[in-house]
Amino acid sequence: MGECDESVEVLVVKASDVAKLLSKPPEGDEVLLRFGKIFEEEYTLANHIYSQAWLAQVSRWFIRKVAARLKAEGIYRRDLVLKAYRAYAALLSAGVVGEKPRTRFRKISDNIFIAAQPDLYNESTDTYYEFKLYPINDYARKQAEVFAWVLEKPIVLIGLKEDSKGYISVEKEIIKPPQNLEIEISEMRKIAEVEEFCADLMIPVYQYEKQHERRIRSYIKYIEYEDLDTYEYEEQPH
Repeated sequence: MGECDESVEVLVVKASDVAKLLSKPPEGDEVLLRFGKIFEEEYTLANHIYSQAWLAQVSRWFIRKVAARLKAEGIYRRDLVLKAYRAYAALLSAGVVGEKPRTRFRKISDNIFIAAQPDLYNESTDTYYEFKLYPINDYARKQAEVFAWVLEKPIVLIGLKEDSKGYISVEKEIIKPPQNLEIEISEMRKIAEVEEFCADLMIPVYQYEKQHERRIRSYIKYIEYEDLDTYEYEEQPH
């Protein structure tokens, strides 16, 4: 990666907001919308620690965390906790695992960029996932199309269907990158937000700074390891 010597202001629109211009998002009550947000965040976090802990331990931790957040927001219901557990189990069984990817950007016109961050990225299979707690609909497809266009890679779109007894099944579609996004640029300008980008790299300044900090930390760890290795070698008895 190069250096961020100069910065410029550009306009950025989130993929979810672009999708709203292409298709009407599903309506739902406030409680279910907040529950969906909590589930998405906690499932992503559970995936992050999945490889570092025993599966059953992660499952118990996930459910306790969801319940605690529902209580903290004053929307706790036992049926929501059960729904979270069943959705968690269904997604894992379907192999919907990975880490939260960093936000990617692609220029669509002049100084307008679209920002895309699907729910998960599985590095071992090079697969991006976007999951919904409801059956796949037109809005979900449009959002996945925007993701696919920005990333220039297919998106595995996952929907969850709940039967009359509350049991959940998984439906899956592969959304390929469209050649173009049929959207009025003038409409995008109305909802775009100003962001500071590195002029040469064309990524947000904050993203560059985070990557720069990670490189510094990695270098410090390497130096500390080298110093320790040298010290242990010198201290070896003859």
